[in-house]
Amino acid sequence: MPVYHAATGSAAEDLFIDLFSDTFGAEKAGYLYSQYPFYDIYQNSRFVDFVLENGARRIAFEIDDEASHNPKLVSSGKFWDDLLKQNSMVHMGWDVYRWAVRQMQTQPETVKDELRIFLGNHPQFREIEDYLPTQRGHSISAENLHLKEHQKEALASLAAMRENHETIALLYHATGTGKTVTAAMDAKSCGGRTLFLAHTRELVDQAAEAFEALWPEVSVGRYMENVKESDAHIVCGSIQSVALHLEQFGEAAFDYLIIDEAHHASADTYQKVLAWFKPQFTLGLTATPERTDDNQVILDIFKNTAHKLDIRTAVEIGELVNVRCIRIHTNIDLTKVRFNSVQYNIRDLESKIYVPERNRLIVDTWMNYVKDKRTLVFCASVKHAEQIAAMFCERGTEAQAVSGGMKSTGRKECLARFASGNLKVLCACDLLNEGWDCPQTEVLFMARPTMSKVLYTQQLGRGMRLAEGKDYLMVFDFVDNASQYNMPQSLHRLFRLKDYRAGALALAPGIQKAAEEGLYDRGEKPEALLDWPVDATDYEAVDIFNWQEEAAGMISQMEFVRRVDVQSETIERYVREGLLIPDLIVPMSEHRTFKYFKEETLNKYAQQYGWILIDDGNRKDIFMGMIRQMDMSYSYKPVLVKAILVSADAKGRVKLDDLTAYFRSYYENRHAAGLPVEKASSIFAKGDYTDKEAERNILVNPFKRFEDMQMLRHTKTLGVVQVDEAVWKRLSGDEKAEIETICEEKLNGYFQRLEK
Repeated sequence: MPVYHAATGSAAEDLFIDLFSDTFGAEKAGYLYSQYPFYDIYQNSRFVDFVLENGARRIAFEIDDEASHNPKLVSSGKFWDDLLKQNSMVHMGWDVYRWAVRQMQTQPETVKDELRIFLGNHPQFREIEDYLPTQRGHSISAENLHLKEHQKEALASLAAMRENHETIALLYHATGTGKTVTAAMDAKSCGGRTLFLAHTRELVDQAAEAFEALWPEVSVGRYMENVKESDAHIVCGSIQSVALHLEQFGEAAFDYLIIDEAHHASADTYQKVLAWFKPQFTLGLTATPERTDDNQVILDIFKNTAHKLDIRTAVEIGELVNVRCIRIHTNIDLTKVRFNSVQYNIRDLESKIYVPERNRLIVDTWMNYVKDKRTLVFCASVKHAEQIAAMFCERGTEAQAVSGGMKSTGRKECLARFASGNLKVLCACDLLNEGWDCPQTEVLFMARPTMSKVLYTQQLGRGMRLAEGKDYLMVFDFVDNASQYNMPQSLHRLFRLKDYRAGALALAPGIQKAAEEGLYDRGEKPEALLDWPVDATDYEAVDIFNWQEEAAGMISQMEFVRRVDVQSETIERYVREGLLIPDLIVPMSEHRTFKYFKEETLNKYAQQYGWILIDDGNRKDIFMGMIRQMDMSYSYKPVLVKAILVSADAKGRVKLDDLTAYFRSYYENRHAAGLPVEKASSIFAKGDYTDKEAERNILVNPFKRFEDMQMLRHTKTLGVVQVDEAVWKRLSGDEKAEIETICEEKLNGYFQRLEK
């Protein structure tokens, strides 16, 4: 069995995504951010294999080969460096989970069990959208501050809302566009005491520095960890620290409350803080309000969006450069390439795109269309980048392949030559996120087929920075043949642009796009395209079908099973026999599909077949109903419930060994007291059974019905039984006492019948 090393697009990542999809659904894997860049505590550039947000938690996943963290197999420096990376992630407030590649290969069920334990049965995933390109920053102060148009518009909108007696609002500005500055200036305009809350130390420190620079007339304090400067006019604190010490603050202690990363606001800690303080105005800051599984909850909290800035809007207001696009169709067929919801199978992809014909097309396109403009070619791998660069050199144009795996000195020299204009073509397979960007980049070649919205957007951002003399970015999309389900991202698909003209503005202020359309209507070519050998009248409709977006609003078969009071085998059989017809079937491979249902379809079948719909709101009531209406062919069910009440921890978890011990003790005590034990066919009545036999009996008989109803879950690899979290955390002490009483009554009735 091969051992794979974790790398972008690697087999190891493919395997992790597959396991994640099997655990939570293919549509959920789209929330995984691959190769997430960050800086450690010493400001060294790092990458995390995968990152996502789950509720208020930021989670990092690392996939390792078996030698990576073995001090006997790697140098002490490498070992310590890996520890620094992990410790830095923990310091930044991330939960870090790691698996070895071989572990995923040989123990996939263990990994899936652990994913459920770590992330929960009902996770609230959110996509991390840290990919908007940012402009060069300058030190800020109240004297030299020059607000940008979107910030001025946001401040005007917030002032108007307050005049209209609004007391709470949401500010949606993409990452890197000055949300904190906008919030600080709005708080300053109000003048009152201000509380700024964030979930990491770095965000708290950044906010405090911004307030100190922009509002120097007042005191600024921090409230986190061992620092408790609660008397300052402006308090910048961690949500965790403030939530733990609310009694130190009066309800009206602050006039203005700012919640950073406001998409966390539905979490219990945030709700506790929001319920405590009574400010005159509350402002939520977020870059991702529309990418949350519980989006409606966020909007219910903050009511109205005061201002919005996404990539499209950033272009419209001049924060980012205009974008044009030329689509180049290839003869490469991706229809048989295996894929998951995030990326193509790297081995299948390599076999398709590592062909001289496609490489020649890429180089020919540059020679025919581009010539001397500074161009960044995004390739599928280091090998692919080297192939393309070599072919450019053969044609007389110097090009270099660059990757994070190069020696630092060689990589820096190469990037510096490109930034200075001495090197016109740079071929890259990764994102070059080590503190490098080149605003002067004029052309992007998207020669790497990808299904990842995040990856494509990050690549696009490499060319969207403003630069003197740069009127637009030209994007060349190399469009490979694919099915509607494994269609790679493109500029038109990403922004849902249905109409295409070669070289036309794809992203630009509306007035500019309208003016250009007027030229097309007159049969004229825009001046910007005079140097480009394109036919401006070339027009086509673009297929922008996106199954991920369609599926995101649906219910997977996995979720369907959780939502109805029937066994999973029944759902599978009904689908197989055509009694349940999915609204969307996504083929991931020749033998693997994912099935999705609309909400109304679920409701229709529930009514048709008399199924009870289950959600977090009624899950506890259904569980209590199961207890009250317990049917019994044996005494096992109430014994199981009693065992759970006795042995479960605060999260509703109990070891299977403890359940087995309880069963053995319960029936052996009855035997010792001369009481009926069970039916003669029961192993507990026969005696002379092993713990393993008792364990199998428990999981087959009393456990199965609770499992089918999604009320209990058995984590086989850990030997743990888990009560559904939405049930256990809602059970009051009185309800647990009632369950105990019901179980005793059921057992008394059962044994009375058994004696007759």
